[in-house]
Amino acid sequence: MADYINSQELEWKHSTLVFLSLTIRTLRGFKYKKETDSEHLYGAGDEAIGIQTGNKKVTGSVKMLKSDYDKLNEAAQAAGYDDFADVPYQLIVLTFVYKKAFGRAQKTDIIRGVKFTEWEKGMEQGAKMMEIDMPFIAVGVKQS
Repeated sequence: MADYINSQELEWKHSTLVFLSLTIRTLRGFKYKKETDSEHLYGAGDEAIGIQTGNKKVTGSVKMLKSDYDKLNEAAQAAGYDDFADVPYQLIVLTFVYKKAFGRAQKTDIIRGVKFTEWEKGMEQGAKMMEIDMPFIAVGVKQS
């Protein structure tokens, strides 16, 4: 019989993002994934005889409120860049910390070499806040 009593699933409150030395307090959402180009290998006959793999890539997006978006731009401008999207990818690391909880150890994902590909500001009537979604590509992700 499985023991499910002493565990806790990851909850939103257990996630923290640090970006350009700032802890993002207005984090509204995030996602990231690692992909490997893969394809079937064929030889004689019509069934695959293996799977070949190629390049790996990391992509994702971060969604935050405008107040932290402004803080990121201020930090980038203080370092001599127009905005955070102009900071060289070699200098940008996203650190996601998943806090320790009952029955679960703390985990950290470090996404290195992050280049934000776009951002868009917008609001609609009745909005109570501005969320900004910022897609990115990255060099790699390390989980610990």
